[in-house]
Amino acid sequence: SARRRRLLTLAARYNVPILEDDFVGDLRYEGRALPAIKALDHVGQVIYVGTFSKLLMPGLRVGFLVADGPILEQLGLRKQVQDLTTSPLTQRIVDRYVTVGRYQAHLRRTTRAYRDRRDALHAAVQEFIPGATIAPSHGGLFAWLRPSGSVSTQTLLSFALDEGVDFAPGNRFFVNPTDGDHFLRLNFATRTPDEISQGIRRLGIAVHRANRDARRVTGTAPAGDVLLPSGP
Repeated sequence: SARRRRLLTLAARYNVPILEDDFVGDLRYEGRALPAIKALDHVGQVIYVGTFSKLLMPGLRVGFLVADGPILEQLGLRKQVQDLTTSPLTQRIVDRYVTVGRYQAHLRRTTRAYRDRRDALHAAVQEFIPGATIAPSHGGLFAWLRPSGSVSTQTLLSFALDEGVDFAPGNRFFVNPTDGDHFLRLNFATRTPDEISQGIRRLGIAVHRANRDARRVTGTAPAGDVLLPSGP
């Protein structure tokens, strides 16, 4: 909360709007939910957007926006130019679903399922990628991982694809891309715990291969066999 208030103070000082894309803010696995930045905004500095697509179904293209002042009118006009309006029928369906309490029940089931998948991911990283650092995932759909070694995750990606596993390199998410060279983002929401374990096992093999290749290039290790993670 302190960081968010600091961000609001800086945004107001330099008159910079904040676009808060809170697309999975309802997913919280432990601890208290953090307040939206918009909830702390008293001067209209924040444009808050969300969607039902991530937590209900990808094809449900219904979102929402909260803004204050002249910007709201301008965004409304641009929405009309873009597609006139989102389907009224779809909006009514979502409204009825939320109003009768079905959304909250669905959210509780989804949170339990995603928590199990998150736990499976963290356990698999500890087993198959020794020395890696994984950030606690208290909510959301993603986990941030930093493997051991000096190989950039952009380089690691080619080794991972060879092993049949994919991830998002960290440099796609940093203002200065080089700051994300040794981080990667993993999605744990779309796979079962068994599939997650298998994928992390393959990623562990890719990490070992990439680090071995880097040591060979620099001459810091002999070209011998590499110790691969155990498992099927």
